[in-house]
Amino acid sequence: MHQPFLEKLALHIREKHPGLGQRLCIVLPNRRAGLFLKRHLVPAGGAPVWAPSIFSMEDFAARLSGLQVADPLELMTTLYEAHRKTEGSAASDFDGFYGWGRGLIRDFEDIDQYLIKPDTLFTYLSESKAMTLWNMDQRPLTDFESKYLRFFNSLTAYYQEYTRDLLGRKNAYHGLACRTIAETPEAYCDAVQWNHIIFAGFNALTPAQRTMIRYFIKAEKAEILWDADAYYLENAHQEAGLFLRKYREDRDLGRFDEITDYFKTSARNITIAGVPRFTAQANLAGSILRNLTETGDPAILNKTAVVLADESLLLPLLNAIPPEAGDFNITMGFPLQQSPVYNLFDSIIEMHVHATEGRTAGEPRFYFRHLLAVLQHSYIQYLAGHQALTSIIANIRNSNKPFIGISDLKADSGETNSLGELLHLLMKKPASVYGFTQQLAGIINTLKSGLTSGAEKERKINQAENEILYNIALIINRLQIFTGQAEYIGELRTLHTLFRESAAASPVAFYGEPLKGIQVMGMLETRVLDFENIILISANEDILPSARNHNSFIPFEIRREFGLPTHHEQQAVFAYHFYRLLQRCTNAWLIYNAEADELGGGEKSRFLSQIMHELPAYSLLNQIREIRPAFDAKLGTPGEITVHKDEAILEKLISISRKGISPTAITQYLNCSLKYYFNYVLGLGETEEVEETMDFRTLGTIIHEVVQRFFEPFVGSFPLEHDYSQMQQQAGQAIAEALQKHFPGGETTKGRNLLIIKVAEVWIRRFLEMEVEAGYNPANGDHLIALEKQLTAPLTIEAPGQGKISVTLKGTADRIDRINGHTRIIDYKTGKVEPRSLKINDVAAVFAPAKEIKEKAFQLLFYLYLAGRENIATGDFSAGIITFRSLKDGYLPLLLQNNDSQPVSEAFEDELTRLLEELFDPGIPFAQTTFREHCSNCPFKAICNRDEVKGW
Repeated sequence: MHQPFLEKLALHIREKHPGLGQRLCIVLPNRRAGLFLKRHLVPAGGAPVWAPSIFSMEDFAARLSGLQVADPLELMTTLYEAHRKTEGSAASDFDGFYGWGRGLIRDFEDIDQYLIKPDTLFTYLSESKAMTLWNMDQRPLTDFESKYLRFFNSLTAYYQEYTRDLLGRKNAYHGLACRTIAETPEAYCDAVQWNHIIFAGFNALTPAQRTMIRYFIKAEKAEILWDADAYYLENAHQEAGLFLRKYREDRDLGRFDEITDYFKTSARNITIAGVPRFTAQANLAGSILRNLTETGDPAILNKTAVVLADESLLLPLLNAIPPEAGDFNITMGFPLQQSPVYNLFDSIIEMHVHATEGRTAGEPRFYFRHLLAVLQHSYIQYLAGHQALTSIIANIRNSNKPFIGISDLKADSGETNSLGELLHLLMKKPASVYGFTQQLAGIINTLKSGLTSGAEKERKINQAENEILYNIALIINRLQIFTGQAEYIGELRTLHTLFRESAAASPVAFYGEPLKGIQVMGMLETRVLDFENIILISANEDILPSARNHNSFIPFEIRREFGLPTHHEQQAVFAYHFYRLLQRCTNAWLIYNAEADELGGGEKSRFLSQIMHELPAYSLLNQIREIRPAFDAKLGTPGEITVHKDEAILEKLISISRKGISPTAITQYLNCSLKYYFNYVLGLGETEEVEETMDFRTLGTIIHEVVQRFFEPFVGSFPLEHDYSQMQQQAGQAIAEALQKHFPGGETTKGRNLLIIKVAEVWIRRFLEMEVEAGYNPANGDHLIALEKQLTAPLTIEAPGQGKISVTLKGTADRIDRINGHTRIIDYKTGKVEPRSLKINDVAAVFAPAKEIKEKAFQLLFYLYLAGRENIATGDFSAGIITFRSLKDGYLPLLLQNNDSQPVSEAFEDELTRLLEELFDPGIPFAQTTFREHCSNCPFKAICNRDEVKGW
């Protein structure tokens, strides 16, 4: 690798400014670069030297101007005060203001950085908006249009009040600090405490920054050192050099006499890799790091950087870094939003935001999903005791109440005093937004005490968790002070937004050896840093460069006319970062997500396409290859899952067979034998959830129960017409009682649930009408044989290697009746039933693997077989379905179209025996289905990772 830029800078300092020490000031694009510069400033002998003062541009402007850069929360409240002073009684409340206030703050930053006269711009903007609302017919403006224009007419007043207030308190934002210096640079230049200032490694300077630097250079107080390569500087079409070419024309901004030509004279190997999805990118990076450790160079990882164009991939990357890679440093800081502590407090606030008033005064009721998110959090589980919360969580799920109050938990849990205190702290109703921040502070203190003290505690939080907890505490404390002073914060929803944005602006810096090991950073942190090995992740279009997304009150045309930055300049900045990153490297791996989603995507960055076509033509020393890595276990790509039947599994299967195998279990095995294994062998059934909106399973249960209740007294006969009339009168009450049993605590007086209940009532009434119209005549022998009939029969199979096994077959027929000498086995359905699903060519058809298993036909054949074994289905008989969704279709019988000479029961038994022998065969493992259609609603697809496999 060629000499790093910061090493060249250190050499320049020693040669041109020896002995200045702290009288020399170095200004760099970011703070992190200062740490690396100090390493290069240490002389070879290691003797102590006075280091110069080193600043980022933001810190330098604040130091020089004497202004303190306010945090985002303070800027927002200051702007809101300006809004209230300007608008008076017409001012929006803070909650309504907050959304658009953020965009205005960004616009004010740009206006000051680009030295735009606010009154000129805002007058032009308001006139432009007035033109768009002008009506040729002289129609007066609507109230909304008048408010719209008044807002734009007020922007100058907003700006003046906002900046006056900030400057009066010696506060500023970065743009205002730069403007303050740029408007009177002579005053600040004369007052600087340093003999000399070096601005180094900059690219896209704003007019305010350029004015300041230019004045200092002309006053012989400063110099500027550029870092550029001829490849993009000399090519007028190369966007990476857009700004530097402009600066080269400005004599006052120094000389470009040390321009490198590394893209022509140095060799570099660039690998472009497209892999599917995000985690595969992280896993590929981990594999590359593992390979680097095997080169035999112990210092190689100190010369390696992993750069995240999409910083949300930090956690997958950290999980993918192999242990043998040793130390790594998160230069970009760890995002608080990806920490368990943040997730807990975000869940607590969200729970209170969506709380409703309970029946008991002062007791809020919480949406069960939000409450469960809090109670199931690992920290709360640890504080309260996992066992203590298990029963509470189970009771919440079983209660079927969408909203839960603390009294519900106390009634069910029998909790200890300590658990009760914790629940009270989490769930008590706050008196105000300020009171809620005090409540959150109390939870912080409880966490600190419970997680860090006590010799008997099995779990101690590590240093990283403690650092994150400290940062969350700082945010809560800041919000507590803020809400205590700002009486206009009236909604928890706004507090939630403030909490999230404060966390997003507060990455955690983990203290350690910052210059040792792999450097993990975002694109902005790479400025002026050079590495021999670069691994760039998420090199996709719309990420590198980012998509056009500039939320501004100033339209594109006006921004361009006034010289404000647009997406064109933004993308030129990204281009410079990208090419400068490659400038001195020897090896680069550029990884992108190659899989498109429903919104598109999957396209590699155009920067990658550019270097593929341009760099080799510029110099043959640039070796570029594009690969699509094969997926294997090393890269974390899921393979096919098979489970071989060991002795324990076979014993479990025998136990299941004794208890009874249902048609549902068998069709599940036919659909996917691995799903059968998860569900029946391992017992990994779906967790029972609170049913806030009644699903069709519950609807079916209610209809079944009401029908059974009405018809049970008439088994052996049939209801008469007056009996049906009585049932019609009782339908509403019967449904209500069934709801109480099967949907307890559910909201049934409004919304979708009320509609579903009305549907159930209509279906039951129509069913009763259909029964009357059928004209069943008990005098002719028509009668109900059974309702909800439990059918069972043993079946002996010859299991390979195990001998004879007796399997119990079981099923429940909803209704068996005999009409005109014909026995019918009837299954009630509330879902849609296509008549074609009940037509089969032969018995073997329902056992054959297929995209669509004929589950209903199999179930009816199963009932026919069991009824025959119990001598219920004798003589003329059939099995069929009555679907409440389409009662006009009446009784839909199973139709066997090509019945051969073998009796149906014998054919069914033969096929079923073959299938069960396969189930018990130790040589045939449980395996994933080959039909994707069976996976779409499977509760176990996360275990299989079927959705992660490209092509599925």
